[in-house]
Amino acid sequence: MLLLIGIFVYWPLIATIGLSFAKWNLNPDRPIALAGFDNYARLASSPLFRDALRNTGYFLIGSLPLKILLPIPVAVAIWSLGRKGEIYRAILFLPTLISFVVVAIVFLWLLNPIGGMIPLGLRALGLQGANPLAEPASALWTVLLISTWKIFGFNVLIYVAGLARIRGDLIEAMQLDGAGAGRIFVSLVWPLLTPTTFFVLVSTTIFSLQQVFTPIDIMTEGGPQNGTTNLFYMVYQLTFRTFDVGRGAAATVLLFALLLLITTVKFRVVDRHVHYEQ
Repeated sequence: MLLLIGIFVYWPLIATIGLSFAKWNLNPDRPIALAGFDNYARLASSPLFRDALRNTGYFLIGSLPLKILLPIPVAVAIWSLGRKGEIYRAILFLPTLISFVVVAIVFLWLLNPIGGMIPLGLRALGLQGANPLAEPASALWTVLLISTWKIFGFNVLIYVAGLARIRGDLIEAMQLDGAGAGRIFVSLVWPLLTPTTFFVLVSTTIFSLQQVFTPIDIMTEGGPQNGTTNLFYMVYQLTFRTFDVGRGAAATVLLFALLLLITTVKFRVVDRHVHYEQ
């Protein structure tokens, strides 16, 4: 197992760090030239990098309420229904099973300004709706909402699994003491749900940036005006569109460092407020 991890994880990481100091265009007949820190300097001065970094921050900030906090009350409502909530869990989880390629194509059709169902519905209500993917201000949030719809049910299911571990006799004891639903959630449910919330926070932060690659590539290709390009998609653009492998590798190293920093801060700060059962 350690050998496989070394070959398929750590060796590519080391090779990527090495390529970040080189100049190469993926041509096997062309030798790799040493570039030093030039790739990092050119990346830092690039408007594409600044736009991608800004959009990545927006994706992370928007993911907090939509993908991490909003599923909690939905999960609590489904959990409170007992066996009756199984049908709602199944309905919410269905989008997770659909390929993101299919999801992106379907939403492209729904948002089509000519014959899409959403613009047609808005016109029927007397509203003139523009294509949200055509405007830099709305394209990023549209992609974020679509990715939220895709992953929402998965996070709800994770929360429901965490809620299932809470003992019913503890809730009954608080009810006998006169505690209402709000007090039970604040004093019992939420503290016991913090380990699940911490897991969802870390995993969603990492995977959200990766998952939106597909809808960005299919729906906007990073546009309009770099309005939806994030750091993951920028790596693809630099490496496989402009064949600037050195800058693409440098962007990968910076992305790795950013995710490592965010995860470390979460473990050092947020983990202190997590209540683990003893």
